[in-house]
Amino acid sequence: MGRVLAIDYGMKRTGMAWTDPLQIAITPLETCATTDFDACCTDCLNSGEVETVVFGLPTHADGHLTPVGEKVLKIIAQLKAKYHSIKFDTIDESFTSHRARNLMVQMGTKKKKREKKENIDQMSAVLILRDYLNKIL
Repeated sequence: MGRVLAIDYGMKRTGMAWTDPLQIAITPLETCATTDFDACCTDCLNSGEVETVVFGLPTHADGHLTPVGEKVLKIIAQLKAKYHSIKFDTIDESFTSHRARNLMVQMGTKKKKREKKENIDQMSAVLILRDYLNKIL
């Protein structure tokens, strides 16, 4: 087994999280500026530990892709061409930011920390990964 990497791609920041090699525990990774996404993603994918990458796919309420969703699909196509041994997938990311905020409240996270968008992006990536693992198990 290998790690599963989840990516919450955004226009300004990208949140990432991954599993341990046995796919039991989920660990959030540092949120990176989207301008640095290539380097951040390459570091993870070149580790040789990642088996699957799942991107949160943003859609409108009617199911059509948002502009960010279209960008995500282009990124996936580029990564598939470069990393043939890694599986790429998507999962609906609807309401992950809202759910992340609520989860942080339930966890007792202080308001100042909850207001940092980097933390919300990290938690959103964790939720995307959790949803994906629940879907495939």
